[in-house]
Amino acid sequence: MPRYRSYHLHLPHLQVDHDKDLMVLYFMRIARDIVNQTTFFFMPIFLYKTGQQLLDGVSFVSTPLEAGFLAIAGYYLIARFVMMVTGISLGRWSRSVGLQRAFFFSDLFRSLLFAIFFFVSFQPWLLLAAAVVDGLQANLFWNNYYTVLSRHAHKHNVGKDLGLLQTTLQIVSALAPALGGLLAAVFGFSTLFLFALAASIFSIIIVFKLSVKVIHDQVSYKEFFKWLKEPRFERLALSFVGQYINDATLFLWPLYVFLVLGAVDKVGYLYTASLLMALVFSFLIGVYVDKHKSKKPFMASGGMLSLLWLARTQVATIWGIAAVDMMEKLTSSFHWLFFESTVLRRSKGSQVFSYFVYREVIRSATAVFFWLIVFTLFLVTSSWTALFLLAAMSVLFSLLITDKAHIGKI
Repeated sequence: MPRYRSYHLHLPHLQVDHDKDLMVLYFMRIARDIVNQTTFFFMPIFLYKTGQQLLDGVSFVSTPLEAGFLAIAGYYLIARFVMMVTGISLGRWSRSVGLQRAFFFSDLFRSLLFAIFFFVSFQPWLLLAAAVVDGLQANLFWNNYYTVLSRHAHKHNVGKDLGLLQTTLQIVSALAPALGGLLAAVFGFSTLFLFALAASIFSIIIVFKLSVKVIHDQVSYKEFFKWLKEPRFERLALSFVGQYINDATLFLWPLYVFLVLGAVDKVGYLYTASLLMALVFSFLIGVYVDKHKSKKPFMASGGMLSLLWLARTQVATIWGIAAVDMMEKLTSSFHWLFFESTVLRRSKGSQVFSYFVYREVIRSATAVFFWLIVFTLFLVTSSWTALFLLAAMSVLFSLLITDKAHIGKI
């Protein structure tokens, strides 16, 4: 599944790790993020419109709004269920065949995904196949991506490395939402999917530049449930839960903006504008994360993000949306960079692969419950306010993360 929290920023000239595999990994992520920002950014809108076509005339759906949200929730419920049940088995497979081959199949499945999306406009029921493929491609990428990142980033440079990567992502893709919105508005979503298909095929070439050492770490359900019984890992797991709910609700935010503004291209323009404004103020965050160990700014930023979700329940104008969006990006730039830096520092050790496989299983289990809630919520009340309140509470769970390893000394 795509990651959308890609606006943590950092000065690009600072001294960071220059490992070859790390550089290749950065290029892989950049290529992937360009697709995310131009195409997946508008997925809620695409699924919303497709759902209205797919569920038209279904007895238990009373309004087009319900049909759209049921399609979104149903799609990601299936995709995340696939990720949850295949996470450990695909982890074993990735370990046996090697991470390079796992990355290759991830891009192959991702290419197939966009090919399926292209034909969804002719046959909406293909969304079911797309959801399954989406879950498989995501499981084959993110666990392995974070494993390579953790193994090659020096512990004391984690903040700088993440900051450099996120700055590069934003320099490359700052204009992508505006471009994607324009393409979707003028040529339709099919054009976006063709672009994403071409970019995914190109990404396969980059994978062959990666030379990852053999992974000796093994994963199993027995070990996973053993970790869950450890008090420190329980806190860590709850922080993953909070992070996912925030991310998933943020993923739906462009749809809310679309319903307010009424046009796909305006959503892209507004997102790009707020991102560019946030870029001006965000360059020193990566340095701060590495040099300052105090959690007070992290706690304060978490509280601020929670309040911004509450503010979203009240905004209904373009200027209100823009102001909240910019404040959210500024605050998120620090909060989630600090969070992910801590996640990576916690992963250091001999069981780094297990750590990220189990993390994704936890996130996927959370996702199944989250999308069930969204499915039920919009079937019964069609309330954005309840969803934003849930996100406000979830951010506070992210504050449970600590830099101390659990009993397994991950």
